[in-house]
Amino acid sequence: MSNITYKQLLNIISWAIFTKPLLKNQVQNISDIKKIEGAEYGGVYIGSPGRDIYFMLPYLSGTQMKEVAEKLSEKFPFKPPKVNVQYSACIRFIYGQFEKQGALRSDDDLKRMKKEKIDWELPRAFIKCLKEEMEKKEKYYGLTIVLEIEAHRFGDEGVVGHNKDKMKEMESSYLRSIDFAHKCKSYKHMFSLYFWAAKYFKKFGDKEKSLEYYSNYIEASNLYCDKYVPEGEKIYTSRLVEALKYIKKNDKKRWKNILKDIIKSKTLKIAFNKVKK
Repeated sequence: MSNITYKQLLNIISWAIFTKPLLKNQVQNISDIKKIEGAEYGGVYIGSPGRDIYFMLPYLSGTQMKEVAEKLSEKFPFKPPKVNVQYSACIRFIYGQFEKQGALRSDDDLKRMKKEKIDWELPRAFIKCLKEEMEKKEKYYGLTIVLEIEAHRFGDEGVVGHNKDKMKEMESSYLRSIDFAHKCKSYKHMFSLYFWAAKYFKKFGDKEKSLEYYSNYIEASNLYCDKYVPEGEKIYTSRLVEALKYIKKNDKKRWKNILKDIIKSKTLKIAFNKVKK
């Protein structure tokens, strides 16, 4: 038996997909919001209502699953927001993944995942309904996020089970996410997803694919990185350094091509100057 009722779940979804500032400063001022006993954190947390949906999935009928997906799809904006974290967290939680990056997080996490039995059948049934609703509404930003998280999960399965078919599904989902990112102008996803694809292929042991996607990441970052992050932003600079070092070490031809290219991105230029020495 579920801790909360179906009606309570719909109520939680009707509130919002919460951000950290919203939780800290404003949640007490939103009318009609009352903590629901039995829901995760009373139904109020960053990425709400992802956890509550995950725990409710075994108790939903097919019709209810579609209604929940329809209600959740309405909470995703048409245009990319300044902050993505709450939307990504919401979808990640629906898979029951309450930590970031799955198999890429650490070697210890990878060992743990190999011991556990991954079962995302119900989450994927729900995500299928959610994608259908987003496609109907032309919620391209929502589809960008949903496909990004879907790709991460395929990558986890591919690495954990050394499954080539899962890696192909991962690649397809990342590329579809990037396509939707261009439609809604989500600049972050136009370049950053190539990095995660490269990381998963590297972890999988596919050197050629990792080089291909690190190269795509450099090329796309040159076009879109500065549209999303401040010049020299630490995390994105370090990721670009990682990609450049990998290419420099493993593919002389690609590295020579990078040396010839005109670097437009200020952040990429900072990373390049760190590596070319």
